[in-house]
Amino acid sequence: MFNNQLICRIFRSQRPLLIGRAQMNTLDIKEIEEQNALEIEGKDEETLLREAEIERKRNKSGLRPQHRNLVHDTVPYEQTTHWVHDTLKYQRKMFGRYGKDANFDPSLCWYTKKEMSAKLEFEKVAYPYNITELMEKVKLNKQERIDKIAKQQEDIAMKIQKLETWKQELKNKIEKKEADARNAKERKEKLIEEVRRHFGYTVDPRDEKFKEMLDKKEKEQKKAMKEAKKKAKEEKLIKTLTSKPGDSKKLTEEEQEAIKE
Repeated sequence: MFNNQLICRIFRSQRPLLIGRAQMNTLDIKEIEEQNALEIEGKDEETLLREAEIERKRNKSGLRPQHRNLVHDTVPYEQTTHWVHDTLKYQRKMFGRYGKDANFDPSLCWYTKKEMSAKLEFEKVAYPYNITELMEKVKLNKQERIDKIAKQQEDIAMKIQKLETWKQELKNKIEKKEADARNAKERKEKLIEEVRRHFGYTVDPRDEKFKEMLDKKEKEQKKAMKEAKKKAKEEKLIKTLTSKPGDSKKLTEEEQEAIKE
């Protein structure tokens, strides 16, 4: 009990001292601020000009003020110097980039009635579908892409299955072409030999008589081949006409062409 009373007396005796120190600190801060304000107001025009000159000399970049401000990410123009700076678009842009430092009324960032009407009209033309319609359209486009890919894959698989057949057909075609070339060469050699036997002695192929006889033999050979081919077609046609109706499905392509001719 005695200790508690002693502590209370000591605290009461020191409380005015603490309050006095806090008041002295508050007064000191106010006095310093007032002195600084008086010093700023007391600066004459010459001092301000000297400080401005010092600040100008500190700028070693040689840039114009507006360009230097852009480098330091500050508002480029402190005052309006061109008609563009008074436009709403420019001021909105400055506020969007520099915030409150642009000294611009944020309420002007909202659309005007005219701008809102133009914006709504643009959206009607540019985006005529609502969310549901857009989702259906996207779903439809996606399904079309899937179907297209599936069709392409099916076509590729079908072509792969036919690849061996195509390779064999190409091989047969090449072999037939080579065989025809060999046969033509052999026929040519036989004709030359026949012409030589006709004369009974060795004749220079460049001789005019040899050439005339060779041309004659070639014409006769072509005529004989044509007659043989015609005869073969006639035989096939007769065979086709005399065949049973059910055997028409078994006709070869050459026989069908003979019927058409």
